[in-house]
Amino acid sequence: MLQIDPLLLPVLGQLSAGPVTDITAFRAGELATARQIEGTLTSRIPASVRVRDAVIPGEHPIPIRIYTPEGDRVRAALLFAHGGGWASGSIEAADGHCGDLAAGADVVVVSVDYRLIPEHPFPAGLDDVSAALGWLAEHADELGVDAARLAIGGESAGANLAAAAAIQAVRTGGPELRLQLFEVAVLDLTDTMTESRREVLEQMPDFAHSLEAVRDAYLASGADPHDPRVSPLLAPDLSGLPTTVLLAAEVDPVRDDSDAYAERLRAAGVSARSRTFAGIVHGTETFTLLLPSAREWLSECVDALRAI
Repeated sequence: MLQIDPLLLPVLGQLSAGPVTDITAFRAGELATARQIEGTLTSRIPASVRVRDAVIPGEHPIPIRIYTPEGDRVRAALLFAHGGGWASGSIEAADGHCGDLAAGADVVVVSVDYRLIPEHPFPAGLDDVSAALGWLAEHADELGVDAARLAIGGESAGANLAAAAAIQAVRTGGPELRLQLFEVAVLDLTDTMTESRREVLEQMPDFAHSLEAVRDAYLASGADPHDPRVSPLLAPDLSGLPTTVLLAAEVDPVRDDSDAYAERLRAAGVSARSRTFAGIVHGTETFTLLLPSAREWLSECVDALRAI
């Protein structure tokens, strides 16, 4: 049986809302939870980080939030896509984590408020992340960013979108990337029953079924789960991608996706590593004010970003 960090057990009881049955209610609950735990379980934006909002113009304007550490110097940048099952999450909910990454690694972080399902079916979210990556590269100078030192990353569904956007960038001559940083990444949306999916389904059925529910809602637009834009793990060619770091939670149906993607990347000649953190549940990896393992998780992210 998977062992959950004892520090998490009372928290999970407080935050559990049962299985997802309604996406709109799920979205409202996720935002309320993010506000509830900010400053108690997750960090607030560090005072040393300047924050400003902007909108990328276009047929579908894309709100973004830019986190810049103090000091006027040219920095590397991370384009970040928040989690939330493609149906919820927001740049607001990711504030603390993005602020911690910016301050810890001394990088500019651009967080993307991509369009969500069911209002905006696939591939709207992916199109937004890809467009934001292109915008970041084009506006590097005004952001104080070195266009030769760009990274892309995200959490959960956001990591899925970031991975697909990175593959598209390589295949279409888009911005050159130095790093992919994926946290609790969802990389295979087929019905493959991996060991991690089986374990969590048996031990935490409500949690596992909730992740399946948001996945099914994402695919309800008619998307093919075998499409590499949906399941980057199934992309036929992963060559040319940048150095990749994948961090996985042990108690997570998608845990095995990270190891499998790292293995495929290495087979394609890409430097990649995956690390699984014991006792962490999907979605609690940013509980840095509660979990020593979450603080270690953040340090891994910061170290990866500092290296680009």
